[in-house]
Amino acid sequence: MYDTETEKLSLKNGLEQLRWDLENRFGFSEILIEALMRRFRQFLEKSSNIDGEGKILYWGTASSEPSGKTQKEMEKIRIHLTLSHPDDIKILKESGIRAVRRKRIMRITNEAKEQNTFLTQEDLALLLCNSPRTIRYDIKQIRDEGIEVPTRGQMKDIGRGVSHKAKIVQEYLKGYTYPEIRTRTHHSDESIERYIRDFSRVIYLHEKEEPVIRIRQVTRLSESLVREYLQIYKKFSDTDCPRLKDILEKTPLKKVRIGNKGGGP
Repeated sequence: MYDTETEKLSLKNGLEQLRWDLENRFGFSEILIEALMRRFRQFLEKSSNIDGEGKILYWGTASSEPSGKTQKEMEKIRIHLTLSHPDDIKILKESGIRAVRRKRIMRITNEAKEQNTFLTQEDLALLLCNSPRTIRYDIKQIRDEGIEVPTRGQMKDIGRGVSHKAKIVQEYLKGYTYPEIRTRTHHSDESIERYIRDFSRVIYLHEKEEPVIRIRQVTRLSESLVREYLQIYKKFSDTDCPRLKDILEKTPLKKVRIGNKGGGP
């Protein structure tokens, strides 16, 4: 796809329409528009309960259902999946359609898992408009890189792997550069930076002796991801890791709001 075409796609979302309104309807200056847009993006990132661009409703099989049942016999749960994300456009431009598909597989299978469901390979084939054979091949390639893809069949038959978010944090702590991580995991620089920032917040709250449940409430991350980040922290704390030391010393960590212990985040 040509650059001009991917640029056109990036303009087809609610935030870009808001930018147009601020400029053309209200006459705001470019500096003020940029400041407001930054704040809007930060708000949307932190508000995981708010449906964003590119989300769809889907019915996933409850993760509590044992193997051996037919689909008709299993409990289904209505879930939200991010089928399209602004990061996908950058990945499409830099790495091609296969990289976008694999990024979406990692994203929606983990979103389903966080909502107590598992998607099947057939679900993925339908959602991504590809053959089950293509989906199976993509999943194998992702798992060969040590990244968890929590489909129903695999989660019922094999042990737990590491999520793509935890994998990216580990790659960063090992000293890989953003371009290297981007090539290895098919994630944008913005996503990589966001995962590292979330990891930093988890560490800060852990050092404040906050329990896992409180860290989950404050950061709005899933409990399983919080525990993965804490395991990574413990692993790299026992080594001479310059990047971990840098994260621990950075002052932005002080900006994490812990809030009232008696209430919500």
